[in-house]
Amino acid sequence: MAEMNLFVDRDQLAVVRNFVTQMGCDLGLDSRVIDDLKLAVDEACTNIVEHAYGGQGGQIEIEIKSIDDGVQVTIHDWGAAFDPQAVPSPDVAAPLEQRPLGGLGLYLMRQMMDRVDFQFDGEDGNTLTMVKRLKEEQ
Repeated sequence: MAEMNLFVDRDQLAVVRNFVTQMGCDLGLDSRVIDDLKLAVDEACTNIVEHAYGGQGGQIEIEIKSIDDGVQVTIHDWGAAFDPQAVPSPDVAAPLEQRPLGGLGLYLMRQMMDRVDFQFDGEDGNTLTMVKRLKEEQ
């Protein structure tokens, strides 16, 4: 298990991606799994910066650990909560010029990961838990 605690803003997203890559390598994960983890964590942290912290950035904690059947990533922040059920599913079949800018973060997280769970607490902050199950060949 590894943890990272930092103030994250747009400029720090590369540090987060490097942390995920290093942890994936340390856990012996396939490069495709590492890429999925990187994309999901990057989208999650971007959403935290933009929406939970209003574009100004803020404190986050990231924990990555091996679990029985895969890898679990937990991201904790103290920004504003949001309702993931209120986020409309994007129309990925629409032509690019007809799609709104943005709005794919939650969709991509759900596509890359096998489980995406949100918990919101007014006092303790927000916790996002994502699980990537590993195939037998891992």
